[in-house]
Amino acid sequence: MTKFETPAFIKPTDPAGDVIVFGKSPETEARDIENGVARFGGTWRAPSYVLAYLRSSAILVNHGVREKCLDEIALPAFYMQRHALELFVKRLLSWVYELAEFQEELGQANQGVPSKKQLERAKGTHNLESLLQDLHSTSAHFGFGDPPESISSLVRRVGTFEISETWSRYESAEKRDGTVVHHVDEEIELPIVEMQRDLEALYSEVAHRQDDDSTYESNIYEAWLYAARSAGKAG
Repeated sequence: MTKFETPAFIKPTDPAGDVIVFGKSPETEARDIENGVARFGGTWRAPSYVLAYLRSSAILVNHGVREKCLDEIALPAFYMQRHALELFVKRLLSWVYELAEFQEELGQANQGVPSKKQLERAKGTHNLESLLQDLHSTSAHFGFGDPPESISSLVRRVGTFEISETWSRYESAEKRDGTVVHHVDEEIELPIVEMQRDLEALYSEVAHRQDDDSTYESNIYEAWLYAARSAGKAG
């Protein structure tokens, strides 16, 4: 029997996806609840950032519906929704870009894909439209076809509200020419419940799952895994 230096505690699998796969000892769990402490990270308990924001936005939106305070929670809920979407698009890009890296190591030429600017955007930009364009072009280049329309649809919807990348975080933004843009000078009608539903449906449709190898991310992941193993980067 294999023994680990750091023990792993099994917890029930969440059908909606696990933010943290492994649990805590019963003693630690009870103590953390009593002390109001959150605990994550380390060998067995690294969180999924995508699912953390997706789950948090769901909790907040459900609270808003239940307590009739959707207006009050709309901005942070929207921010968590769009950040979950951004992180997911970047996760898809990271599989493709690492696949390209492994193929290069194996002597396969990729005609300069991804480009230096695409790699920089994956690390430095929050612009969903730019990231989506990069996903379309690189996905097609490596034979994965177009990303599902559900991703493009939600990116477009987010873009109809974001007059700047910081729309949901700050009251105003300053353009390069020094002009100040006030974000909510006029009333906004934000379909926050529908957006949460669409975001969860998107993730369910697109994300890799152990029991389904037909999703868009699963196709990319399987190609990544084959290249990683061939390059000696995965077991």
